[in-house]
Amino acid sequence: MVKNIKDFFYFLLSIYETRYTIYQLTTKDLTKRYLGSFLGVVWAFIQPLVYILVMWFVFSFGFRSGQTVNEYPFILWLISAMIPWFFISEILVQGSRSILDYSYLIKKIVFRSSIIPVVKILTGLIIHLFFLVIIILFFFIHGYFPILKWIQVLYYLLCSLVFLLGFSWLTSSVTVFIKDVPQFVNVINQILFWFTPIFWPIEKVQSTTTLGIIIRLNPFLYIIQGYRESFLGTYWFWQHPLQTLYFWIITIFLFISGALIFRKLKPHFPDVL
Repeated sequence: MVKNIKDFFYFLLSIYETRYTIYQLTTKDLTKRYLGSFLGVVWAFIQPLVYILVMWFVFSFGFRSGQTVNEYPFILWLISAMIPWFFISEILVQGSRSILDYSYLIKKIVFRSSIIPVVKILTGLIIHLFFLVIIILFFFIHGYFPILKWIQVLYYLLCSLVFLLGFSWLTSSVTVFIKDVPQFVNVINQILFWFTPIFWPIEKVQSTTTLGIIIRLNPFLYIIQGYRESFLGTYWFWQHPLQTLYFWIITIFLFISGALIFRKLKPHFPDVL
């Protein structure tokens, strides 16, 4: 037990010591993904932005035109949950593939592979921060201005970062040995999209039903609802004590176990890759 605790903290310290390398790799990762295309890294922002603009047009002038949710236009209610989901779903898939994507580094040089999932998350974070600005602009356009509850978006962002890092360490290390893991994660990702209240309000499913219980066990519900409640100004995070406790129990367990499993498996990466 004591050895595992020491291993865990040494693992985190080794990542901090390579922060400059992380910065360099994050910059390269962001540009490498769109290398060779005319617009380059701009595509990372164009694709989700076009999707949001289409949603805005459809729901502002077509379906649900003029409808509101909690006195907010439907499009604001929608994008306040859709934007964090873009970030989460991207990292779920990219994080699970991260070690495979950088196998050329691991095979050729002495390299701290534990920073690779961190790089993938930071790459996604840069894009996510851009779209948080887009959310704010949409609120401004509709005549809504910053309120104090918006600041807790930073808390829910931290929640997503800790969860996704633990998840990425776990899945990326297992993927080295079982190549089907990213495909499995992608399928789960698609299922979670429809079982997470992004397009529909959580109140439609009663918490006492079997389906309601299953949906509320989804840890991403806490993050998605948190973003939405922050931007719409409905609740503070401490007003959900049981959900907060449940989320952090799951997240801390995943973070620690993901780090320890990664640390245990990484000596075998060069041989298997």
